[in-house]
Amino acid sequence: MPVYFVREGCEGPIKIGRAAELKRRVGQLQTGNPITLQLLGWLVAASDNTLERDLHDRYARHRLRGEWFRISQDEVLRELQRSNGFVPRRGDAFEIIGHDKDGIPEYAGVCSWADFEFYECCPFCGCFCGMQQISEYPLHSCMNCGEVLEFSGPGASDV
Repeated sequence: MPVYFVREGCEGPIKIGRAAELKRRVGQLQTGNPITLQLLGWLVAASDNTLERDLHDRYARHRLRGEWFRISQDEVLRELQRSNGFVPRRGDAFEIIGHDKDGIPEYAGVCSWADFEFYECCPFCGCFCGMQQISEYPLHSCMNCGEVLEFSGPGASDV
């Protein structure tokens, strides 16, 4: 069962919980909350109960009530990165949503609450294992979902 991080509004408290069906659980929480809730991400572990308890203990001094904590999205991001967690994908990460002042395309990205590079977070499954270069060619693959991306743009050799 995934251990999730749900935030109330844009800067509100964050709930650390676990649920078999994340979308359903967020909907249940939303029913009793007038402020829009946002799923920031989730972790998968062999023992979800232990992981949830460890996270509650780690952030105990930031506990507001029950499973709600006053922690930042940066702290959530560190937890997701540390454990190859996941962020909810928002459609096509490669969709062009605009252009900068130099006419360079700007892409939708993986999720709505932060901007990640493909080597940090897989644009196909949202896993923080990222895309790893798999040969001397500009091919990158996700260790979680196995998707392959050909990337030869600026910064590709820096990955």
